[in-house]
Amino acid sequence: MLRSALLAAALLACLLLAIAEFTDLNEIRIITVTEEGVGVGSHHGYALLIIALASAVMALGAHRGSRPAAFALAALGVAALIVVLAVDLPDVDATGLYGRDYEQAESQAAIGFYLETAGAILLLVAGVLTAVLGPSLRPREPTDAR
Repeated sequence: MLRSALLAAALLACLLLAIAEFTDLNEIRIITVTEEGVGVGSHHGYALLIIALASAVMALGAHRGSRPAAFALAALGVAALIVVLAVDLPDVDATGLYGRDYEQAESQAAIGFYLETAGAILLLVAGVLTAVLGPSLRPREPTDAR
């Protein structure tokens, strides 16, 4: 049961990361007008999409009992969180050319930032739990009753 829940959490995290890549990182408001900001995926070269695909494969391997796949899943969670915090977070409040041209331009995080943050945290938690609880989660070998 716990193995399946961890697999579902990891795959949900992969889905959140993949969806976030095609949404906006921020939105810029100029008085009453809201403009789209930078796209999440284009901001960091679609790195989270690659992490999501690799994580899905590792999650399936970890679900089948592979300890190295469980550790790789945790490492990919760390990598996703680094992309979110080190690359995307500093630019969430960037107004770009709008800030240069309009004094009242303000920027705030959009749905893409929240999706990628939730996906990265969920992937990290699922990866760490799978790696730590790995030996107790391995599927049991069928016994030969003779």
